Amino acid sequence: MKTVKKKRLSEMVADEIKQYIKKENLTSGDRLPATTELMNALGIGRSTLREALQLLESQDILEVLNGKGTFIKDAKPFYIRTAFDVENEKKFLLDALDVRMALEGKAVDLAVHKATEKDITIMQQHLTDYVRYIEEGKREQANRADAGFHQALYDAANNQLLTSIIDSVWDTFHQFWNEPFGQDDIFDQSYPFHVALLEAIKQRNTVAAADSFQKMMDSVKTSIEKYRE
Repeated sequence: MKTVKKKRLSEMVADEIKQYIKKENLTSGDRLPATTELMNALGIGRSTLREALQLLESQDILEVLNGKGTFIKDAKPFYIRTAFDVENEKKFLLDALDVRMALEGKAVDLAVHKATEKDITIMQQHLTDYVRYIEEGKREQANRADAGFHQALYDAANNQLLTSIIDSVWDTFHQFWNEPFGQDDIFDQSYPFHVALLEAIKQRNTVAAADSFQKMMDSVKTSIEKYRE
């Protein structure tokens, strides 16, 4: 019998919004219904909707403009739909890590050469936020900052097809990477390698960036392998 993984309400709401976007054939620049309308349609409160929208922002699907509304940011023209029945979470995460290493590793290689000063500033801000949220005990926000760092890294690669493929995999894997085995701090030990990776990107050092990324992935793999379900 497989373990049943609890899914946050905000994640379920985010999924519903993505289904709405697909059903209505919304494209980049289109506006979502007003906040009150979404809350009533989904039967949720303002804080849950805000968390769902923030999650979709971190995935680069939506853009929330204060005073103007919420807009579709990326229609994902190359979106690949994937689905898995996860019987063994540890094996799934290790298999997913292999895929992540291939795709994100390429993103790292491209980002070293293509990252703009704006890209670097955004990645640095996410790392700064991560540390602050950890110190404040705000674990969910810290995880969101970590997700934002990786999303900014993909954006820095400046390859639309690669980013879309990564995003499609991200959507499928998110709930498992976000809180594997029901633990929200399992990947904290990989943080120093995030810092080293960003420094290598700043210096346009391909070798150092690849080394830092490999160490990050090795740390993640070790955390998964040593966990006893």
